[in-house]
Amino acid sequence: MDGVFFTVLGIVMLGIILVLLYLLDKVNTLESRANDGGFGSSLFGSAAPAVDNGFDGLSGQSLWDAVGGMSASGALSLDELNSLRQRYQPVLHKHILGVIEDAAKDADNGVARPPPTTRTVTTLRAEVQSWLPSQYLKNIYMAVFEAAQDPDQIPQAAASLDQACSALYERVEIDLARPYSVMVFGDVLDEGEPDDDNGAQTAQAALAAPAPDAAEPAGGAAATPDAPKGPQA
Repeated sequence: MDGVFFTVLGIVMLGIILVLLYLLDKVNTLESRANDGGFGSSLFGSAAPAVDNGFDGLSGQSLWDAVGGMSASGALSLDELNSLRQRYQPVLHKHILGVIEDAAKDADNGVARPPPTTRTVTTLRAEVQSWLPSQYLKNIYMAVFEAAQDPDQIPQAAASLDQACSALYERVEIDLARPYSVMVFGDVLDEGEPDDDNGAQTAQAALAAPAPDAAEPAGGAAATPDAPKGPQA
């Protein structure tokens, strides 16, 4: 009788050990899938959809290439490309304004910093990672930085600023409605060279004046807004 009891007890214990080993293996498998990002897919059938940024998920340099007609995912039709460019125009405009604002702030602090090629731009739909070629960003930044530090350089800086901005718009075949030098420097250009301290204050005020965000109407087209002009010298 004792032999039967111990035999049954041994079978039960062996069963418990096998169940524990099975459960431990399952836990390790789930942890491995969670670390690899596959837990959500295996549990619910598919991963959570990515947030639509208004550009079919394109961002950074891939978005720039697509707007320029060099999409790696395939050629877009003319209508699709025009629609993409209309939606992209506010992103390009805000990226340039961000570089201008950074240059003005850095000039006030007396320290120049290389502008990053990537910038997060907020639109009505989502945040977009915008990328622009470094050589144009550097020219934009230095033009504003030098003008803010030395108002006598405003005419030359305005020409450099417009040349770089026009080149960016031409690269993606978007019309530039108004020169950025007019948005940034305003009446300072029309009044000629500033005089000493008053000129410096005028240039600083023009650079520091916040430019409004680009409009983004429901139809997708966006016009370049007018930035406020600097105060009279």
